[in-house]
Amino acid sequence: MKKIFVLIALTMLLSACGPASVEDMIDDPELLGAVLQECTVKMSQGKDVDTVECQNAAEAQRIMAENLMKGMLKQLNQ
Repeated sequence: MKKIFVLIALTMLLSACGPASVEDMIDDPELLGAVLQECTVKMSQGKDVDTVECQNAAEAQRIMAENLMKGMLKQLNQ
């Protein structure tokens, strides 16, 4: 639980400097996880999740999943 609060605090600090980019989240999976969790909490509370940060997190998650699938398919074709 403590780790979650630290990640949320880190996300809030980064948000003060502007939303984390897609590349930042791809490079730092913990940041991506924290932002996704924050967006999920907002969504469950009925708050607006149509933010740059939530959009960037969704895009980073999509790119990472796509890269994972490409890697798996490449291994199967060897």
